[in-house]
Amino acid sequence: MKKRSTYRPRPATPPMLVNRGLIDADLELRERMIVEAFAGGWATAQHFDELADMRNVLALAAAYKDDPAALALCDAMRIPMGNLRDRHARTGRLGVTGDELQMLRTFAEFYRDWWLRQPVALYLSACDELNRAHQIGAIKEAA
Repeated sequence: MKKRSTYRPRPATPPMLVNRGLIDADLELRERMIVEAFAGGWATAQHFDELADMRNVLALAAAYKDDPAALALCDAMRIPMGNLRDRHARTGRLGVTGDELQMLRTFAEFYRDWWLRQPVALYLSACDELNRAHQIGAIKEAA
């Protein structure tokens, strides 16, 4: 009797380091410019939404991976994001204080470094989950 292998080939995806490495300059610039829009005082509701999506995708993936450092940073990001939302409601502007700007810059750096070490499938799954949350109305848009 011939033995049968239980090995089944899976569709291979390159690691995030390779995937992101191909377009890293564009992505990093985009993520940093979101933060700099708040620093310069020309941020719009779209910048806020993109920052919130970055935070939410990271929180979903970090919860799946059970990464306490990433979860702590996502939790800490609630403070400047809440302050931004309140300030926008009061004044109609999306500026930040010095401490909030430092937190946003730290978050953007951590976000890039964290995703470079993760598989692409995790990023895609987190994005899909976030899109489902948007579709069912669990997450509100705009500041």
